Amino acid sequence: MIFNGILNFIFSPLLTLPNYLSIFLISLIFGSIIVFVNKKTVWTKEVKDLQKKLKDVEKKYSELKNKKGKKFEKEAEKLLEKQSEYMSKYMKHSFKPLIVSVVIALILLPWMNEIYKNTTIFIIPNIIPLLGGLNITWLWWYVICSLFISIIGKIIVDGRNDKA
Repeated sequence: MIFNGILNFIFSPLLTLPNYLSIFLISLIFGSIIVFVNKKTVWTKEVKDLQKKLKDVEKKYSELKNKKGKKFEKEAEKLLEKQSEYMSKYMKHSFKPLIVSVVIALILLPWMNEIYKNTTIFIIPNIIPLLGGLNITWLWWYVICSLFISIIGKIIVDGRNDKA
C-alpha cells in the first residue's frame, strides 16, 4: 500500500516502543484529530440548537396527535417540513467527521495490521470471571484506547464549552 512507507517513516520512533504503548500513542494522535474535527463540526452550539429544535418539533407533533381534522393535518405537515429541514442541516454537520474517520480507518488499520499482525498485547488474568484467559490483540487494544480517548476528548470539549 502507498501509505505504508510514509506511515513507517513518520511513526518509526513510536514503533520502537513496546506494542501496547505505541498502539496507545498512535490511537491518541488519530483520536485527537477526530475529536478536533468533531469539535469544529458536531459539538457546536449550532448543532445543539438544532437538536433542541428537533426535540421541540417532536414534542409539538406528539401534542398534535390528539387533535383531528384538517387543522391537525396542516400543522402536522408544517412540523414535518421543519423536522426535515433541521435533520438535513444536522446530517450535513455529522457527515464531515464520518468522512474523516473513514479515511483515517482506511489508511491506518491496514497499516497497523501489517505492523502488529498476530500480536497479542496482553492476556486477561484467569481470576476475572468470563473474560479470564482472553487474548487482547492489537485491534482490540486500539479500539479500547480509541474509545477511551474519544470519551476523554468529549468530556474536555464539553467542559470548555460550558465555561464559554
